[in-house]
Amino acid sequence: MKKIQLVIALSCSILVGFKVYAAQYQVIELPFTELGDSASPTDINSIGEVTVNLVNKYNPPIDISLLNFDALSIYLTDVESAKVGDFNDEDYAFLYSYIQSSAENQLYQQISALNAYIATESDAEELHGFDIFDSETDDYTNSAYVSAQGINDFGYAVGYSHDGFYTLDYINEDIDDITYVLNDFYVRGFAYIDGDKVALPPPETTAGGLSYAFDINDSNQVVGFGTTELVSEAFAQSVEDCANDDLRGDVPEESCLRSLSIDLNTSVSTISQRRGIIWQVDERGSIRDTYVLAMLIAPESDDETIYSSTAVAINDYGVAVGESPGYYFDTTTVTTSAAIYIDDEVSTINQDEEVYSSTATAINNDNIVVGYASKLVNGSLVNKFFVHDVDADVTEYPDDFYTSANSYATDINDQNMIIGYGESEFTTSGTSRTGAFLYDYRNDIFNEINTLIECNSAYNIVEAQSINDDNTIVATATVTEASRNLSGEIIYDDYGAEVETTHYVAVKLEPISGGSIDNCDALEDEVLRQGGIIYWLLLLIHVGLLRLYCVKKPKLNS
Repeated sequence: MKKIQLVIALSCSILVGFKVYAAQYQVIELPFTELGDSASPTDINSIGEVTVNLVNKYNPPIDISLLNFDALSIYLTDVESAKVGDFNDEDYAFLYSYIQSSAENQLYQQISALNAYIATESDAEELHGFDIFDSETDDYTNSAYVSAQGINDFGYAVGYSHDGFYTLDYINEDIDDITYVLNDFYVRGFAYIDGDKVALPPPETTAGGLSYAFDINDSNQVVGFGTTELVSEAFAQSVEDCANDDLRGDVPEESCLRSLSIDLNTSVSTISQRRGIIWQVDERGSIRDTYVLAMLIAPESDDETIYSSTAVAINDYGVAVGESPGYYFDTTTVTTSAAIYIDDEVSTINQDEEVYSSTATAINNDNIVVGYASKLVNGSLVNKFFVHDVDADVTEYPDDFYTSANSYATDINDQNMIIGYGESEFTTSGTSRTGAFLYDYRNDIFNEINTLIECNSAYNIVEAQSINDDNTIVATATVTEASRNLSGEIIYDDYGAEVETTHYVAVKLEPISGGSIDNCDALEDEVLRQGGIIYWLLLLIHVGLLRLYCVKKPKLNS
């Protein structure tokens, strides 16, 4: 018996004696599991506040007053309960899908598929954008698509949002009573300053115009882009016709304008000029200035071409980056080029005949710009991330996952640590796998982020979106967790087991003090080796117990 106890003790000591491997980053999932299907972060500030976008928020409100139950009755399992808003799981899911299939139809309820938040590790505060507060339900209608894009060190966030939808009753010429579901503009940038929403309209607001906001610095300069000049005379005439009872048709004026705002969004490249914009917002939430940025191309006065430029990031000194129409190398062929906006001047990265287009995505306070370029590599066009030093006027393309891999830089901090994502490897099926990366520009060290977290982590980091000066990263990861229904309740199979699914989650990657990269191959080898030892030990235990049983077993009476 003592021998068996010794064997058991030895096996236990081996089990607890596995080497402890220290990673460089700890993965912390942000608190969105019970709020919606999937989440992805966009930015992080110096105190760890994160802007996050949530896809398919649970418990969406359904307006039964806008449903035709006579037509829907054949599809519902419990019509009478549905008529009073008491939906079972099957009918709730069906009605939600039915409504979503009629997005932008003016006769149907509109339900947002994207909601924005400012999150910490333990809490998430929703940003409602231009959604409408319903006094009858004492809640927002959840009708406006809202996307958060950036946050500064004061916690002021920016993004863009659809206008909230309202209902309008109209009696047509046939004496039909029709309820329209409408809003007054398609999409508009916003800033949240001390909790108060600030609208960031474009210079050109015909049919509502279009504007987007992407980043805000600590001086409350917001960058984005918007409509600046209406080009289409036919579109302008259509807007005027909406005010004419005899020309717009048998619909309310608001419906006519709503149709045109949809057309503007769909066909803006033929209707209006769009330019990168800086909005200067003060701490009281007032817009002090709206500054339209120049382009790499300066159109002649008779040039009727419609151009589009953007600004997506800005440092604390007011230097913005994005993209602008530019000329390909030494030709007159127009392409898209990374744009660096300094005061009234605009410049681009160094480009040769192998670079066909480029986009700048971020800039730090040392004027180091990152982005990606479409360039010729071994005879094929691929996207490669670049690093551009504005002051030295030097552009570099660091080595990434492998020669033919696409890679995209998304952010850089003041420590010159760069993050992004790309094709990390080819799978056995011939497709590529996406992985996030961290690149140390000072020391020219490139790592896939999945190698910087613990071995056998439940999380697969696929995209890194932002990094602060503490080197804390926010990223999108895939993880396999319990499936949930539209109400956010866990789904179980017929045997009572949780149904699992792989979905996207927002994670924060915290640096581990004194951490080092795990040697996951060595760990796997050790697990296999130790597992083999344990197998033989367990076999010895089994033999020992069997021998003990045979020795102690009493003889049967004959």
